[in-house]
Amino acid sequence: MFKKETKLGDILLNEDVIYRIVAEAVDSCEGKAEILHYRGKYMNMVPGIASKMNLYDEENGSIQFSEDDEGLKIRVFIIVHFGASIKNVTAKIIDYIYEYTEKMLGEKPAKVTVMVTGTISRNIAKRHIEVSR
Repeated sequence: MFKKETKLGDILLNEDVIYRIVAEAVDSCEGKAEILHYRGKYMNMVPGIASKMNLYDEENGSIQFSEDDEGLKIRVFIIVHFGASIKNVTAKIIDYIYEYTEKMLGEKPAKVTVMVTGTISRNIAKRHIEVSR
């Protein structure tokens, strides 16, 4: 839970808000990127479906966030499909997260990091590319 103090009182936010924003950011890339576990592995099908129904927290290893004195820091692990521009995909995801986090929470995150753990065509080619803003 995140706690935000305002003039009118305290606002408590559930972590699912951040998960939804990040999932929608990756979905906005029109199939050019997918959320992957931080170890570079695909989410299992059943837990993946269950996590979308809020029955299982599989995305926890794929989306990490913390809050400190600077503000909210979000870290996302993705895989990019072969042929897609890593620069364009990561920029689109970061922009989306900044925009919608500000709309939902009233302030931008202090830092958003997108970790590209690999590219995929037929097989996953492991990579370790970190893009932050």
